[in-house]
Amino acid sequence: MGLAFAAVAAVAVVAIVLWLGIVALATPTVAYRLDRRFDLGSREFEEAMSSALAAHIVAGNCVTRLDNGARFYPEMLAAIAGAHRSIALECYIFHPGRIGDAFTAALVERATAGVHVRIILDAFGSRRLRRRHVRRLLRGGCEVAWHPRARWRRAHRLTNSTHRELLVVDGRVAFTGGAGISDCWEPGDRGQPPWRDTMVRVEGPVVTSCQAVFAENWRECRGDILAGEGWFPPIEPCGTTDAAVVKNSLSFAGSRALFQALVECASHEIRLATPYFVPDPSFVSALIERAHRGVSISILLPGRHMDHPWVRLSSRRLFRPLLDAGIRLFEYQPSMTHQKLMIVDRLWTVVGTTNLDMMSFEYLDEINLAVRNEAFARDAQARHDSDLANSVEVQRSWHRSVWEKALAWAVWTLAGQRWILRLRRRPRG
Repeated sequence: MGLAFAAVAAVAVVAIVLWLGIVALATPTVAYRLDRRFDLGSREFEEAMSSALAAHIVAGNCVTRLDNGARFYPEMLAAIAGAHRSIALECYIFHPGRIGDAFTAALVERATAGVHVRIILDAFGSRRLRRRHVRRLLRGGCEVAWHPRARWRRAHRLTNSTHRELLVVDGRVAFTGGAGISDCWEPGDRGQPPWRDTMVRVEGPVVTSCQAVFAENWRECRGDILAGEGWFPPIEPCGTTDAAVVKNSLSFAGSRALFQALVECASHEIRLATPYFVPDPSFVSALIERAHRGVSISILLPGRHMDHPWVRLSSRRLFRPLLDAGIRLFEYQPSMTHQKLMIVDRLWTVVGTTNLDMMSFEYLDEINLAVRNEAFARDAQARHDSDLANSVEVQRSWHRSVWEKALAWAVWTLAGQRWILRLRRRPRG
């Protein structure tokens, strides 16, 4: 009996130690705050972005919003088909299937025609891609690198992934946003409704910044330094939109700082859409503080089609303080919503890959396009209104059951751990 009790006690001690380790890993290391506030339309805010975030606002761009796979996949494939010199593709998600096969065929065709095709795939997010698919790309002349680069001296970066979804063609046109390459975003995927998502097509001088983000990880994975006009051609202004590329990596949390700055400087309205909402306390505090000062805030989240129910459970822990502050929360009903979108004061719009959770904030390489253009913001807001009309608002009277509270407390730390992503399910019909 004594030995059995000792064994149980030892197991309990080990479990507690492991749990405390998970808590330590999931706890954010930095509490973000802005030491002063700026007018979002001012020169001061632009200079603050350039100096603090290494994000230079570039004029003369054309940014086109592309909603849902039926729109953005054909545009991306057409751009690949028209490539003459280079294609740079960085993916967190590249899955086999109809869409994956279409992209593979298009990339191989261009590589066979002499176009330089370089692809970075995340080893975790694209783990479904079988060897035969990769061999097809390699035999077709594409160069493929896996991220993170597997070396024992890089063991400290094993929690790091590239979560970027980025395509740059001829150094002149770029696509980025929430969607990877997968049938999830296409109608008819096992009878499920397609995921709701947003990408942008970018032309103009800011594309050079997009290519630089790809070049950074290509250099990290392969050691090659991309240079020359095949990758970085001179680009003339082609539109009237100001934009900046803001990246996130283990060494530079630019996107995280951008979100904090935009929230703290907002004076009228903040709109957010995110699939995974488990932000750190400083971001939640900033939202609540702005709401108390009269800023209108709405957050669009997944509803019953959520692909990671554990993350949704963790998100709902935060609802009560947000609702009490007057922040409106909506759960999208038609399908899984995977948009990563921020609209602030009808002036700034941020589209990219960063989720409002500790995984994106702490561990992942991300890319976001910050657009300063009132017309673009109005269009984004109109589409957001349409999404809200297809959502259910969480009421102030909402409450969680005792069971949900207990379970949420038990799993909240897991939302910041990459291995928990294996516990996903297919969206329900």
